[in-house]
Amino acid sequence: MLDVRNLQKIYTGRNRSVEALRDLTFHIGAGELVCLVGPSGCGKTTLLKCMAGLIDPTDGEVRLDGRPVDGPPPGMAVVFQEYGRSLFAWMNVRDNVALPLRRKKLGKAREKELVDHALEVVGLADAHQAYPWQLSGGMQQRVAIARAVAFEPKVLLMDEPFAAVDAQTRAELEDLIRRLWRELGVTVLFVTHDIDEAVYLGQRTIILSTS
Repeated sequence: MLDVRNLQKIYTGRNRSVEALRDLTFHIGAGELVCLVGPSGCGKTTLLKCMAGLIDPTDGEVRLDGRPVDGPPPGMAVVFQEYGRSLFAWMNVRDNVALPLRRKKLGKAREKELVDHALEVVGLADAHQAYPWQLSGGMQQRVAIARAVAFEPKVLLMDEPFAAVDAQTRAELEDLIRRLWRELGVTVLFVTHDIDEAVYLGQRTIILSTS
């Protein structure tokens, strides 16, 4: 379903080039939950951005269902580590979750159905009128996850989404992701620096190392 082939990414600046990824190849099958694990600076976030079509690789390619990814694919959603920056403080929870659906022009009834379901599955049905700044860090990340769920993606990419929450909240969110993966049948790539988290969450683990 999702193929990374001979991927390379070089960042070039003034009198300096940095190779973030080198000749990386792997395959993720439909419905898999795969963890990508590695230390800081090994290119995890760069890889995820290439896979999401947010940046272009220097060489190699990413394919989704056999088609090259040359921009954000319609069947893919991303949950970022810095959830606070991905939520709009002046919008309530419901509007934050509904925002990506506006471009789909689904109609108000269908949009409400998707948002209600997403908030229900992440345990925030009673918080739909709250604003992000009124919520804990763990609840804000649940809003970000709900927004991805409402989008009905075939593929969900998650970039160290629990790095900024406490241990108890992290454990609860890990259980949430496993439950959503089983219930929704979505393909998940979960990026983390924690090998224990990767072993707990994933069916399979891909390990990146620094160059």
